[in-house]
Amino acid sequence: MAENTPASSEKKVKGPPEPEPIKPYCPVTVEPIVFLVLTSVIMTSSLRQQYIYYRIGNGTVNQQGSSCFGNNSNSSAYQERQGDQAEAIQWATAIQLSSGIPALVMTIMIGSLSDKLGRKLNLIMPILGTLINFTVAAFVVQFNLPLVVLLPGIFMLGLGGNIASLNGGCYAYIADITVKGRSRYFRQALLPAAVGAAGIVGSLGGSSWFQRLGFPLGVSQPFWFAVGVSGFCLLYTIFAIKETCPRKAGSQLCALSNITGIIQLFKVKRKTPRWPLGVLCLMLSLLWGIYNALPGIFVTYLVGPPFCWSPGFVGYFQVAIGAGFFVSAVAIRLFNKYPYGLIMVGYISGIGCLTLVGLSSYTPNKDATLFIAAAIGCVQSSSNTLVRTTMSKMVGPEEQGSLFGLVSFVTNLSGVVFVPLWNFVYSSTLSIIPGMVFFIFVGVIVICAILTGFVKFKAPEMAEETLVTEEKEDYDLSKL
Repeated sequence: MAENTPASSEKKVKGPPEPEPIKPYCPVTVEPIVFLVLTSVIMTSSLRQQYIYYRIGNGTVNQQGSSCFGNNSNSSAYQERQGDQAEAIQWATAIQLSSGIPALVMTIMIGSLSDKLGRKLNLIMPILGTLINFTVAAFVVQFNLPLVVLLPGIFMLGLGGNIASLNGGCYAYIADITVKGRSRYFRQALLPAAVGAAGIVGSLGGSSWFQRLGFPLGVSQPFWFAVGVSGFCLLYTIFAIKETCPRKAGSQLCALSNITGIIQLFKVKRKTPRWPLGVLCLMLSLLWGIYNALPGIFVTYLVGPPFCWSPGFVGYFQVAIGAGFFVSAVAIRLFNKYPYGLIMVGYISGIGCLTLVGLSSYTPNKDATLFIAAAIGCVQSSSNTLVRTTMSKMVGPEEQGSLFGLVSFVTNLSGVVFVPLWNFVYSSTLSIIPGMVFFIFVGVIVICAILTGFVKFKAPEMAEETLVTEEKEDYDLSKL
């Protein structure tokens, strides 16, 4: 018995040592980029969808408390506004496809290249794409150009990898400067918290701007503001962010290995199986199919009948949704020993939120019901964050760029496939059951919960005690 003890302990520590994380110039690294870029994106995305809706309706902006034809759904005016909703959601589909299709290829290339040519590439390209997109949109609103002119700018955003590529690059950067363990869980949880803060600032700022200046000046000025913010973020990334993945000798910009690097994530044999990675990717594709479709559907749903919310009320609702990201970050900080349990709580939160949103049009107090739904969904974003972090623990540090390139690809693919589908379902069922699409979303989240549970119980190597490890480095502030 005494002879077997050393052998078993040696077996536990077998494997290559964990490399030291890169120490950045400053403990605060990519969080300001996420906050500033996402503030601009959230503010302009909501305003762009409202701009399209009101432009289709000849510039008639809702005033909170107006009748909105709520008591006469058979009136011609009510049906005309529903027709405007359907046309506005078709524009949302065109916008999604214009950015999502080119981003499918670019996210794979940028993610793999960042492992060879430098991690900052995964940050600079999406920011440059957003800068071009905001500039084109600002010209469209400022000079009342045709709506179709929006699409080339959106296409350039896709060529930069889209916002999904920026998110993937930020997660990979955090993985480079932290060790596996609770510090990575918490540090990556700060990213969605920054998104939540961006949602609050962007929603309040955009709605206040719109209400104060009206249509269309209240839309053009925020777009020009977004141009300036994106330009600042581009300079900040180039000069103030330390490169954590120096360029490898012999790396080429145009090489087949830039695409096959993601395939190697599944082909190379490792201590842990590869199939959980594939199942979690499938789950993320379903989940992000909802996340990509919800912003456009929410705005169109709220500004049209039977709600007819003003821009200010739309902003308040988006603030309530954004506050949930902070609650999720706190929950992850407190309960990071139980990642899979918290993922399930996030699913339950999302199910409750979407169910209540779907039922809101049938309740006596529609407005209050929607805000209660936002409160119930306060921890739904924790599922996405924890799944990404769990996936980052399944691969080595030299593959973080490829992994999050894969995640970005899956995110964009879900937008290309599911956003047109969900927008079609929404426009088709609008005159029958306005909230039908939200009930379908609930069913999709249930499927995601089943897939996550399958990984939890069928892959012993993915047990929580192997994913969350206590390490001395976790609490070294220089590595946070």
